[in-house]
Amino acid sequence: MSALASLPPAGVYLFLFVWLFVESTGFPISDEPVLLLAGLLVATHRLDLTLAIVTAASGKVLASCLAYLLGQTIPLRRIVRPQTQPATGLSRWLWYLRPSPTLATGTERFFVRWGFWSVFLGRLIPIVRSFISYPAGLARMPFALFLAATSAGSLLWITTWLLLGAGADRLVRQWRLDGWLVVAVLGLIFLATWLWHARRKNRQPNVRRKEESARRR
Repeated sequence: MSALASLPPAGVYLFLFVWLFVESTGFPISDEPVLLLAGLLVATHRLDLTLAIVTAASGKVLASCLAYLLGQTIPLRRIVRPQTQPATGLSRWLWYLRPSPTLATGTERFFVRWGFWSVFLGRLIPIVRSFISYPAGLARMPFALFLAATSAGSLLWITTWLLLGAGADRLVRQWRLDGWLVVAVLGLIFLATWLWHARRKNRQPNVRRKEESARRR
């Protein structure tokens, strides 16, 4: 991230666009640290807030539309990682970037349950937001509705994290803290929240199995 901060503004905008584009095509990478850092750069007047929002949203929305179109021909289950990891080659490392069967199933169920709102809400949920466009395309959701939902959710997500980054810069100046410490703390809070939700989801199937086995007895 220090290398990103040392880039000229044009390079940061380009990196912001590419990173969010890749994340929204389905690669399980996190965009929060990048958006936080961009917010810090906005606060120090190295980046323009409006241009940063437009750049990041453009990458995310364009990738979402691509995933939507791919979903019409390639269902989400087709890109799920196989149970056995390849032993060698590039496919071994790409295996980590492919969604797990549990994640794919959960994302599809989320879309079926919430319909139109799943795309908007999916843009605000870690991990799910990277794959929600595929089931939307598979379900032949009207493109205009999809575009409106994914654009609104993306703008809300991006603006929130950019403003958090800008607010962190104020804390740095007011409390004389190290900027990287603030970003690290915010990142740890996000990671802890995500792990808590993931652990809770993993517990639910086990609880259901125990209840079913108890009923059978």
